[in-house]
Amino acid sequence: MKEKVVEILVFIMSEIQDTKRLNDIDLTNLKERGYTQSEINAAISWLYEHVQGLGARGDSTAAPSRGSRRILHEAEKAAFSTTAQGYMIQLTELGLLDDRDLEAVIERAMVAGYEKLSVSEVRELVASVLFAKEGKISGATNSMLNSEESIH
Repeated sequence: MKEKVVEILVFIMSEIQDTKRLNDIDLTNLKERGYTQSEINAAISWLYEHVQGLGARGDSTAAPSRGSRRILHEAEKAAFSTTAQGYMIQLTELGLLDDRDLEAVIERAMVAGYEKLSVSEVRELVASVLFAKEGKISGATNSMLNSEESIH
């Protein structure tokens, strides 16, 4: 599932924010936690294709977000649990969701009429938004799995 790739992305970006380079991150921990090599490879490929400021050696040159933050309207707050709201903030701070992506997640939740989405449900929405961009970005290759690979 693409949600597992999002989980891996959060782990990797958290490690990078702790001033580690991608090459220095111990990915064997991910395998021990049940992620497949295909899921890990898909996450790393997605990072190289989409995250601004990720250098060729896998180090992050982007500064943490210091700009304005999106405030949810009361109706929007009703769609997300408090922990899910915090999760979306974490994703934007890590650079995995840009402003447009965040708006797309909020819009999908609102249009569908969800109430108090959990973190795992938001992760599904995030995965659908992030991977819907595949093929729409000029010069990007398909970082997701080949048809003969599977995600568990």
